Amino acid sequence: MDNSERPAGKEQRAQRRLKTAVPIRVRGVDAQGTEFEESTETVEVSRRGLSFLTERELKPLATVTVVIPGRGPHHAGGRPKDFFSTAAVVLRILKEAELYRVSLRFIGATLATYSAETP
Repeated sequence: MDNSERPAGKEQRAQRRLKTAVPIRVRGVDAQGTEFEESTETVEVSRRGLSFLTERELKPLATVTVVIPGRGPHHAGGRPKDFFSTAAVVLRILKEAELYRVSLRFIGATLATYSAETP
């Protein structure tokens, strides 16, 4: 089925996005070539990525490192570790007032605490 045959308004993603504010740290290089590390919150999260607001302009397809405190693997008798992933800036960067809404897709890793939806 090509895009013209899909019902209008139907979500086509394999992963459900959750609108939730999860604390994250993002580290990388912005569009001006300046290294940065910033603490912020997510706007949406799925198993394979997330979106967040930032004052920094990021280039599409740039890679960044994302840390989500306490969302990594659990160990017997211990607290969960932090979730670490390299992520790519996807082509969806939206300007919202004075901020950029940046969408990231995890590279190689998935966030196990968010489950997939099946069609």
